[in-house]
Order: sequence, then C-alpha cells, then structure tokens
Amino acid sequence: MITARIHPGESNTSFVMKGIIDFVTSIDSPEAILLRKNFVFKLIPMINPDGVVWGNYRCSLSGMDLNRRWKSPDSLLFAEVASIKKLVSEFHQQNQIILYTDLHGHSRARKAFTYGNNYMHNPESTRVFPYILSKLAPDYFNFEKCKFKVEKS
Repeated sequence: MITARIHPGESNTSFVMKGIIDFVTSIDSPEAILLRKNFVFKLIPMINPDGVVWGNYRCSLSGMDLNRRWKSPDSLLFAEVASIKKLVSEFHQQNQIILYTDLHGHSRARKAFTYGNNYMHNPESTRVFPYILSKLAPDYFNFEKCKFKVEKS
C-alpha cells in the first residue's frame, strides 16, 4: 500500500505517486508485470483532497494535521484516516501486508529517505526495502538519513 498527500502542501509526492502508478500499470515493463502477478497494490494518491483544493499546507478542512490522527481517528472529523485504517485492517485479514509507505515531501532534506518502525524481534524487516532502494538508486535515496524509531518529538 502506498499513500500520498496527507499534507496538501507536499505537492512533490503527487509527481512521485504518478511515477509509481505509471510504472505499476505499465504493460511494457517485465518488472511491473512480475510485481502485479505477485502482489496486490493499494494506491491512494491523495489522502487529503479537500486540503489540496483549499490550499492548506498541512491540515484538512477540520484544521487538524491528519498525520497526527492515526492512533484513534474520529470517523467524522478524520474520515480519511479512519477509512485507510479500516482498509488496511480488512485487507490484512486475508493477505499479508508486505509494505505500507506514506509519501511525504521535505522542505530542506536532499534525496529520499524513510522513517520506519523498529521491530525489536526482527529489525531488518523494516530496513530491507530502504536498503535495497539505496543500492538501486544511490543518487536519489540515502539510507543513512533513514530513521527506524519513533521519537517523542
């Protein structure tokens, strides 16, 4: 599952998502064909369309940052987040989720990087995808900038 534009002002993620959609749906790419045969892709290109339309930078029409509402989203005020959580939960009942990534843009950082979870019992499981990206595209992805812990700040 790949999502983007939870923060309306991060318009660069729309370009990244467009590239992902074009690649995954390509009929000419043997890699894309192989991926489609082996995986189900759930792509949400714009989590916060109301915020995008109204020119908000980080907030939805509720005036809140949807990215800070994942723990227990109100289904009326934060329907977008509640719906994604429901989709993930229902999908996970029948299928293993290999990757969930939410695309963001950064105002000052160069190259792409990830923030991810740290599973103490299997820490490499959250590091393998960013590591592979860093080897395939070292000019665009920086593994050293990745963080695999949630900090209080």
